[in-house]
Order: sequence, then structure tokens, then C-alpha cells
Amino acid sequence: EAHGTGTQAGDPTEVNGVGSVFARSRPQDQPLIIGSVTAGITGLLKAILSMEKGIIPGCPTFINPNPKSIVKATRAAIAWPDSGFPIRRASINSFGMGGSNAHAIIDQPSIATRGRFVSSYRSGPDEGDAFFDEDSERPYTLVLSANDAISLDANIRKLCQHLINPRVKVIMADLAYTLSERRTRLWHRAFVTTQSTEIQEKDFVMGKDSGQRPKIAMIFTGQGAQW
Repeated sequence: EAHGTGTQAGDPTEVNGVGSVFARSRPQDQPLIIGSVTAGITGLLKAILSMEKGIIPGCPTFINPNPKSIVKATRAAIAWPDSGFPIRRASINSFGMGGSNAHAIIDQPSIATRGRFVSSYRSGPDEGDAFFDEDSERPYTLVLSANDAISLDANIRKLCQHLINPRVKVIMADLAYTLSERRTRLWHRAFVTTQSTEIQEKDFVMGKDSGQRPKIAMIFTGQGAQW
């Protein structure tokens, strides 16, 4: 996963440098696959998801390769080439504005390691996702807001009283969606993350939206010195 500076000098330097290290000893039927979405944490997340799903995304906006780079481009996603490789492994390259270079190498977790974790709640039991726990119940975040603290406390109290009623049956996913997306987001806010409807007022985390625009302490563009 390359940084991809997007410059005439930077891209061929990076591609040819990576190729001289990783591709020189590889047979022609096992080419080095290079992609770039953006530098930093985004590239790391892309590499992790590609490794989990077994799919390497293409570069749909990649049209004209730099003539100084020795590459064969593809705009379509391809399957992870598991044949001939004991584990899935990816490298992530990221340059710093001051001349630094960070390079991370990540490996597919072993079967023994996978048993200690569960997958994210948004990913289902996909093929190859051996550490998904079907029996685990997903927690949901219930969000409340009001114009003042007194009204917010009242809303929390009413919700707890409503949910504790044995005659009330709710689907947690629907309740979380309604409170989050179908209610006006006011200044005074509170939330609780729970797996069941058995919640108490003390479980809620309180917060208040700032009425003033905060001062910017730093701007990080992620690439280049334009700022």
C-alpha cells in the first residue's frame, strides 16, 4: 500500500524503490501488487480490510500510469493471491513532510490468535472470518438530547421507566436508530451503550454541545505542505 504522492518525481521513485526491494526475487506469475488510497491511517485500514476479506481493491480513477514507473495497472478489484503464500502479508508506506518515511508490515493473524477476538459487529461471518462470534449480542448506543439539563434528565428517566415495563417489547436496533436519526439533536446530550433494555439513569454519560466554535490548534492535511 503506497503513499502515492501524486507528483511526477514522487510516484516513480516510490514504485521503483518498492519494486527493487520486494519484486526482484519474485517469479513472474507472482507479481508484486501495489495500490494506494491515501497516506496514513486510511492506507492501514484499507490493507487490514483487504487482508480480512481476501479482496484487493483496484484503483478506479487510475487511467494513465507514469511512464517512469514499471507497472501494469488494473482498475478492478482482484482476489488476494493466497496460492503459494503461507500467510497474507501487506506493507504500508507513508512519507512525512519533513523527509521521514514510515513503513509498517502487517500479517494475517494466526488461528490461535483469532480465537481471542471477535469480528466487528458490522461484518458478518464472511468466508475466511474464522473469529466471528455468532452468539455475541451486539451493543447499541441510545442517544438522547434536550434544550436544557432538566429536560434531559426527564427524558432519561422516562426512557428507563418505559423500557423496564415488562409489557414493553422493543427491538434494540430500531430504538437506537429512532433515537439517533429521527430526533432533533439539541445542545444537552446523553448516551448509553447497552445490549439490553435493562438500563438505569446512572448508566448514561452526560455531555453538552459547545455553544461556541472552538479554536483550531492544528491543521493536518495528511500530505504536502500546501497549508
